[in-house]
Amino acid sequence: MTPRRQSPKLTMLKKYVTDRDDVLMAFLFGSRSKGREKAMSDWDIGVYFKPETQAIEWEVQKSYPVEDAILGDVIKLLGTDNVDLLVLNRVPSTLAASALAGSPLVIKDRKTYLSFLLRVTGEAEDFREFTKDYARIYWRS
Repeated sequence: MTPRRQSPKLTMLKKYVTDRDDVLMAFLFGSRSKGREKAMSDWDIGVYFKPETQAIEWEVQKSYPVEDAILGDVIKLLGTDNVDLLVLNRVPSTLAASALAGSPLVIKDRKTYLSFLLRVTGEAEDFREFTKDYARIYWRS
């Protein structure tokens, strides 16, 4: 099987997030990460900003001043406004876990990546179990 060639847009996107000091890790997820994109598919990109402290930022209610600038740059870089940019520091664990299951664009700190991965995937699994249990109880009553 021949490996899939990386598109020039994906190469530019990887370089862009790698060169940013404020982005600690970034992921491409959704249909494009699985090679199932169509002509109208959007670009699903998750970014994790470098925290101000050593603590893992997870589901924090915080805006990052560079969010809009990054989105604007990515739109120009990819030549489309069909871009969903998720701030992984802020989104619910289920969304963060989905992004982490995609393709890494850059991971600059493996320890932070692993800590974040364990935290959000554990919480996402707990949430899934809770909703299954709730549904079972609801339909039983």
